[in-house]
Amino acid sequence: MQKHIITLLCAASLAISAPALAASKSNALKIKPNAPTRYVVKQGDTLWSIAGQYLYRPYKWPQLWNVNKRSIRNPHLIYPGQVLHLTWVNGRPVLRASAGAGSVGGIPKVKLHPQMRDLGSGYGIPTLNVNFYRMFMKQPQFMTDTQLKVAPRIVSGPESRVLYGNSDRVYADGPVEDGEYLIFRVVRSLKDPITGKDLGNLVEFAGQAYTIATNDTAYQNRDEQLPTLTDRQRKHLQNDEYFVKNGTKMVKVRSASPLIIGDTISEIRQGDYLIRKDEVMPAFNIMPHEPDAPITAKIVSVMDGVSQAGFGQTLILNKGEADGLNAGTVLSIYKNGRVVKSAWQSPTEKAAEYVNIPSEEMGLAMIYRTGENVSSAIILESMGNVDIGDTLREPGRDVDTFDEAQPSESMISDNTNFEPLTSGDLPAIFKPKSSK
Repeated sequence: MQKHIITLLCAASLAISAPALAASKSNALKIKPNAPTRYVVKQGDTLWSIAGQYLYRPYKWPQLWNVNKRSIRNPHLIYPGQVLHLTWVNGRPVLRASAGAGSVGGIPKVKLHPQMRDLGSGYGIPTLNVNFYRMFMKQPQFMTDTQLKVAPRIVSGPESRVLYGNSDRVYADGPVEDGEYLIFRVVRSLKDPITGKDLGNLVEFAGQAYTIATNDTAYQNRDEQLPTLTDRQRKHLQNDEYFVKNGTKMVKVRSASPLIIGDTISEIRQGDYLIRKDEVMPAFNIMPHEPDAPITAKIVSVMDGVSQAGFGQTLILNKGEADGLNAGTVLSIYKNGRVVKSAWQSPTEKAAEYVNIPSEEMGLAMIYRTGENVSSAIILESMGNVDIGDTLREPGRDVDTFDEAQPSESMISDNTNFEPLTSGDLPAIFKPKSSK
């Protein structure tokens, strides 16, 4: 009897530990066979390209770099000239850096040449080889309703025109502080395709502007004006307001803020919004990493005017900070599964005549900007077009029959001819498995 109980306990232990062992094995770092044991970081390298030299799954970089979750949000910069060493600690691969020749305080000395530098790159290597400012300005972004409510707006320009361009002086109403601003306009509202919930506003950027000094004598003389006002006029006067004569009437006003328009992508319009550059453009020295928990997001917008996107383009997703996403989170892009009519003749008359084609992992995207329920992601790798409505989830769920909504008639196809996928230069994770 005792032997029988021990046998049952052993069997139960194996049954319980099997999934854990499988999960541990799937999460183990797989180093490429040709990964360098010593590598000198060069100008032009990116964090993603270096990770790709060592890992089949570059988004597992934090494990190789041996950092905790707190460090992910404040990553250690890697500098040109540093030497990376691949070592093994307790059977686990670890990449470490040492200062190269000519370093000062562990940071290599690099001769800087006059050039435009990518915003947020610091002096360490960037995460990706992209012009972040150009990408941010030329691709769709989001703004929340709260941001719009407080955003200053352009109210006037030279010669009462309503369209403005480079070097024009314009005037804005709203809380404008000294500094640089991005100019944008609302394209449309964003809705969650699943719940219908308001996600914010799709916006497009038109250019940038910077404040100029002004001598606001009208406001400076406000204190002298106050004794001449009636009690009713003083009662309804805000701190930044005063009265001026407009025709034959005295009207309550506040001073507009002057700005000079800098670089433009399109014409600037009267009524366009302003937002401080440092408030909306995050630093792009972010560490790629996996999500902390399972996540399911849908693409709600891609490049304006098209329904498909490719490498380097921005996606807007219906998930954000409330769902655990943060800058650097890498998600896989899955082509949604579909239902097709089968050409196979079942010997059973009652058998279904349709089959479910599982979702296919066809790319990677990295979150770089988040709101509470919405986020922006850049496509890192793609085996094909990425469409509005495609699903983003944690990596590693290729050929998975996701629990999607019931298929509609538009999802059912009689077409059983499929174009073969080509792997190109993508990592091994995306390459078709050879059939035996």
